[in-house]
Amino acid sequence: MKIPLLFISVLLLSAGCNSLEFSPEQTFDRDSPKDLNAAGLHKMQQNTPKDDTIRIIITGDTQRSYNEVTKLVKKINTMQNLDFVAFAGDLSEFGVLQEMKWLARELEKMNTPYIAVVGNHDLVNKGSSVFRRMFGDLNYSFVYRGIKFICHDTNGREYGFSGRVPDIGWLTREVEPQAGVTGYIGISHVPPNSEDYDPALIEPYHSLFDKSPGFLASFHAHTHTHSEFGYPGSNVPYIITATAGASEFLLVKIIKNKLSYERIYF
Repeated sequence: MKIPLLFISVLLLSAGCNSLEFSPEQTFDRDSPKDLNAAGLHKMQQNTPKDDTIRIIITGDTQRSYNEVTKLVKKINTMQNLDFVAFAGDLSEFGVLQEMKWLARELEKMNTPYIAVVGNHDLVNKGSSVFRRMFGDLNYSFVYRGIKFICHDTNGREYGFSGRVPDIGWLTREVEPQAGVTGYIGISHVPPNSEDYDPALIEPYHSLFDKSPGFLASFHAHTHTHSEFGYPGSNVPYIITATAGASEFLLVKIIKNKLSYERIYF
């Protein structure tokens, strides 16, 4: 997705965002935060579990949803015993530093730790560099209370369907048996049933998850509407959250390796 820089400027102004001063080429400034995912993971590990249930929020596609993001944060701050919030990509519309800075400032007001994965819009122009510096690696994983969360880049179209995104080799290593891990959850932006997903990697992707013991679910965003689908002979659900702009997110609960979720409106 290559969008001319002049076009970006015009669209931002027309969207009423003329209060955001920016250069589309800028990847950081003296005020831009760094390593927010690492900070979120550190806060997460300081959590004291209230019971044996893991509670996480999955949301995504916050781009241009300025009012809704403010409401989202307020809603999350009313909820009890949350472990963390995962933003499943498209934090920005144009991959511009000031967009991601604005979002980071809003999310600072949230009482719950959060992490983010990269979306296709976040990769526009210099967006990859902005995301890496502000949030961290495009592919990363962490273990929390016995569950391994595998956060990864599935934005195949942005790489010309090169056969390298998602990185199947990296994913294969991530789902290998690991001491202390009882279950696995994938979090990425583009779901494998999307035309923006590399078609050559659909079968290797879901086959890998299918044959991985304890793989509980794969969460996505991108389509802006909630849905769930699966593949024949597979027990792995692919669950898509609606856009934050639709004033909706998913509350996911995991107890003794059993996963459930509900749609929350705000």
